[in-house]
Amino acid sequence: MKTVAPATTSSRLLAKKAKRMFNTGMSVDILRDCLVAAAPLDLLGMRLLQTCPQPGLYPTDLPRETLKEAVSEIVDYTGRCTAVARRLSHLAPIPLTTTEILEFGL
Repeated sequence: MKTVAPATTSSRLLAKKAKRMFNTGMSVDILRDCLVAAAPLDLLGMRLLQTCPQPGLYPTDLPRETLKEAVSEIVDYTGRCTAVARRLSHLAPIPLTTTEILEFGL
C-alpha cells in the first residue's frame, strides 16, 4: 500500500478546490486566496538535488527505487501544473476596478 506524503495531499486538495472554482466562476478575492493558500511543494527530487555539494551535479549513490519515486513525483507535478496553466489560460478576464496603475494614467 503506497502512502501519500502530506505535501502531495495538500496539493491535491488545492487542485480539487481549483476545479470547483473553474466551474462556478471566480472573483479576484477567490483567486488571491487560492494563490496565497498554495504552500511550497516538498518534492523528493528537489530535496535530493539540494543535497549535492556542488550546483549542477546529481546525486550518484541513490537506490533505484528512490530515484524512480523522485522522478515520478516531478513528472506528476509537471503534469498537474500544465493542466492548471491550461485552465487558467481559459479564464475570463477579471476587471481590477480597485487597483490603480499610475504608470498608465493619461
